Amino acid sequence: MENIRSPFKGIIRDIKGRIACYKQDWVNGFCFGYRILAPTTYIFFASSFLVIAFGEQLSRDTDGSLSPVETLASTTICGIIHSILGGQPLVF
Repeated sequence: MENIRSPFKGIIRDIKGRIACYKQDWVNGFCFGYRILAPTTYIFFASSFLVIAFGEQLSRDTDGSLSPVETLASTTICGIIHSILGGQPLVF
């Protein structure tokens, strides 16, 4: 019955338990940036190419209502939100 009154209690508890590690995760991500530059670049371009390809297909299916630009913008926004809420610099 307690979960009904506070539906986000588990998430809040997880964030409180992890809050001490957030700063360390971001600092380590930037300190070792040269080591993660190649994988990050690879993932960026691999994701971008897929988004552009699916965006082009979506543009054809919707008669130009949605284009690769909108698809790329929405994927970017979702990726930023996911990386912030994921709490890890390597998520993005």
